[in-house]
Amino acid sequence: MLPFLQAPAAPRKKIVGNADSGTLEMPVLGGLTVGESAVIAELLANEQSSFVKGAQIAEVIAKEENITLLEAFQLIENSIGGKDLEESAEVMRVKHAEKIEDVARIYTASGQRNMEAGVTALIRCRLNLPDWSLEDTRGLHRRLFNDIYDVLSDEQEAENSEPTPPTEEELGKPPEANTSEKESTGKKSSGS
Repeated sequence: MLPFLQAPAAPRKKIVGNADSGTLEMPVLGGLTVGESAVIAELLANEQSSFVKGAQIAEVIAKEENITLLEAFQLIENSIGGKDLEESAEVMRVKHAEKIEDVARIYTASGQRNMEAGVTALIRCRLNLPDWSLEDTRGLHRRLFNDIYDVLSDEQEAENSEPTPPTEEELGKPPEANTSEKESTGKKSSGS
C-alpha cells in the first residue's frame, strides 16, 4: 500500500444497461488506470493511424490539384465536417468525392475500433474478466455498449480536467500561522 497523504476516493458505482440489455455495476474511478490504458494500446497496436491514411489520400489530392498537402487535408476535413466551401474547393470536393468518402469511412472505422478497445479494456479490468475479447464486446447489446462507453468517456474527461489540489485541512495538517500578523522582533511589546 502506498503511503498516501490523502487516499484516493473510494470508487463509485454506476449501473449501465437496461432490462433488455442486462445491467452491470461499473466502478467509476475518476480516470483510467495504467492497466486500462495499456489494454487499449495493446488492442489498437496493429491499427494504422487513421490520420496517416487520411494524409496519404490528401497527398494524392494535393498532387492532382497542385495544392499544398495542408490545403488538401483541410479540404478533406472540411468536406467530412460538412462545412461550406469556397467555389474552387467545392469543385475539388466533387471531383475527389470518392477519395474523401474513403477518408470518412476510415475515420468512422477508426472511431469504432477505439470505442470497442476502450469498452473491452473497462470490462477486462473493472469487471475482472481478463479473457474478454473484442469479439465479446462486438456481441454486446448496443445499449450496454453505449453505456459502458459513456463511463469510458467520462473517465477520460475527468483525467483531462484540472484537478484541485487538496487543502491542508483535507490532508490533516494544521494550517500554517499567518506570519505577517505576528512578526516577532524579539523585543517585548511596550504594552505588556
